[in-house]
Amino acid sequence: MSLLDQAKKVLRTGRQVVLPRPEDRDPADQAAWEDAVALWNALFAPFSPLIEDADVLEVGCGDGRLLGALAATGRARSALGLDQHAYWSGEGDGATWRPRDIPGLDLQTGLAPLDALDEGSVDLILGRELDGLVPLAGLEDRLAQLYGLLRPGGEMLVRLRCGDGSARPDAPGYGFLTPTAWTALMLGAGFEIADRRRVWRTPAEQGLAAEHLAQASDDERLTAEMHLRLVRPWESWELDALRAFGDQRRARKKKAG
Repeated sequence: MSLLDQAKKVLRTGRQVVLPRPEDRDPADQAAWEDAVALWNALFAPFSPLIEDADVLEVGCGDGRLLGALAATGRARSALGLDQHAYWSGEGDGATWRPRDIPGLDLQTGLAPLDALDEGSVDLILGRELDGLVPLAGLEDRLAQLYGLLRPGGEMLVRLRCGDGSARPDAPGYGFLTPTAWTALMLGAGFEIADRRRVWRTPAEQGLAAEHLAQASDDERLTAEMHLRLVRPWESWELDALRAFGDQRRARKKKAG
């Protein structure tokens, strides 16, 4: 059963239905839901993320429908989505819908809500356009913050658009971040790269990238996007604490026995 089908099954039984019955459905609204699920299938589903009973954070959630469909299945414990505009309320030409009808779903604007989250409070982070939401100034700090929000073993799935060497700050990858540069940033924040997929530039884009990145390798020039599955590993001190806790439990059981 697809993500959208799961969401429909849950929501059609509610009193206030986010995905209405076929005969009552607005074709444009239905298309928006299907686009959201198609995006999930293209970007995140190939990595088979663990969403059962997970606290999910989406940084750059757009109109929130992708996260809404995920939350509506009831598989995630909670779902928080952030974006620069409240597209779900009609801002920025977004199509209005009712996120509050989905239990556990919370959509907010800006990045300030990140500062209110406790470290180690998230199991899964989704990011489809970090370079469109997170300013270049302070990017490394934000990546370190996202790393800290994950519980040990948690995942961050991201689409990283790569620069073509134009150095335009509003361009993908801020105009200059190549696959190697993005990889260095993620490793510098502490993540381990568990899986990596590439999307290649179109022939029309390849010529400009070759001109601006003349000294780069073919892979650097030709990569338009990287889709990464990043893992927040267990730190050594966390493993030590876990072992100490296990030792204490065994000692108590031995004493009680």
